[in-house]
Amino acid sequence: MIKQTNSALLIATLFAGSLAAQTAPRLGPGRKYTSIERMKIERLRAVHADRTRFAAERKPVSLETGYNDYRAVLHAHAEDSTHTGGTRPELLAAARRAGVHIVMLTDHVRPERDVINDSWRGLHEGVLFIPGSEDRGFLSFPIKSIKGLEPGSREQYVELVRKGGGNIFLSHVEERADWPTDQLDGLEIYNHHTDVKGEGAFNLWLQGSLTDAVRLPELVAALNEYPEEVFGAQQDYLADIIAKWDRDAQQHKLTGVAANDCHHNQVFTVTAIDENTVEVGYITSKPTTTRVTVDKLPGVAALVKGRKPGELIARLDFDPYERSLSYVSTHILARELTEPAVREALRRGHAYVAHDWLCDSTGFAFIARTGKQPNLIMGDEVKLGSELKLTAATPVECTMKLIRNGEVIQSAKTSRVDFDVKTSGVYRIEAWLEVDGEQRPWIYSNPIYIR
Repeated sequence: MIKQTNSALLIATLFAGSLAAQTAPRLGPGRKYTSIERMKIERLRAVHADRTRFAAERKPVSLETGYNDYRAVLHAHAEDSTHTGGTRPELLAAARRAGVHIVMLTDHVRPERDVINDSWRGLHEGVLFIPGSEDRGFLSFPIKSIKGLEPGSREQYVELVRKGGGNIFLSHVEERADWPTDQLDGLEIYNHHTDVKGEGAFNLWLQGSLTDAVRLPELVAALNEYPEEVFGAQQDYLADIIAKWDRDAQQHKLTGVAANDCHHNQVFTVTAIDENTVEVGYITSKPTTTRVTVDKLPGVAALVKGRKPGELIARLDFDPYERSLSYVSTHILARELTEPAVREALRRGHAYVAHDWLCDSTGFAFIARTGKQPNLIMGDEVKLGSELKLTAATPVECTMKLIRNGEVIQSAKTSRVDFDVKTSGVYRIEAWLEVDGEQRPWIYSNPIYIR
């Protein structure tokens, strides 16, 4: 939720936090509430009630793709930097609890380590691990180690990673909107860190809450009772990134993937030091602490009243691996759970992105039928013909949008869409769920390309 910060910046944001709630950020598509408003207990309770209802209403999708649906997490960190708080065994245990079948590791590059040969690869207790790195603006998954090789340009780096069947995706697209994608497998169409970065008012409010005697216990109670809803409070539709995907996909095939960007490092503690001081701790594998005194923030007096020196006032763990892995997934459609099958599916766009924390999307299908050949799925290409039909189906009723070349051409509240295709183009599906009176993005299909 909040990236690692130094002590001076933390103190500044603690001061600013009391003012942040009065800031009115621009709301994204489908939103009625700011992220701060979403943190009110009545809002969290309403979201939880809708999630519970979706789970009860959920039905298996009858539309067949002919492939297995494997839940995957791309952009995952463990034991790879000073700002990563979790270990690979913790990540594995969380993946098993969250129903994740595939973890594609994206280690931060450190000269002394080989991100391919010094990492996990293959099946571990039923979870397939594929090693890779977050490097030079990409999620890179080479087949073999490229340690020590020094490509001279971005293009040479991409070629090096893809050699022999490696995969590469543009990462943190908000920082690289003008980067070409024609030599890539795809790009992140949703990145949790990217989403959080755009929430300046919320992040100030959250840090300010750590030294507020009224808001802190409310925040602790909310996190204990509604942990998934708190984690998802900042969920938004990243319109600029989606627009780049739509533009670029009209020129070449481009697989959209999700980035959890999980580290298990958003852990905060508030500890009493004496009758005038608290210590705010930001825990990663390299903890950072800041002491805040009554003369700086008068509200500290109420926090430490009746507390013994060294007594823990609060501990807030926002991003344990299981919660982060459950939040958003890249569902991969493949015949088998093997590294070659997963890599091929990602190259071909046989995948979709889903915020599974809202509702389990497993079984979602988007296919093209011509009557002359087997059904085609997301990522496939087909020639325009007189009998061509697109069909999509979801496990619960939602607002389903059919999008052609970035423009919505059909929208309906339904669990199934059928569309007779008359025009070539790049077609994809978005499914949105109404949650506490807001429309929230749920599923993003990869395109079917009609030429």
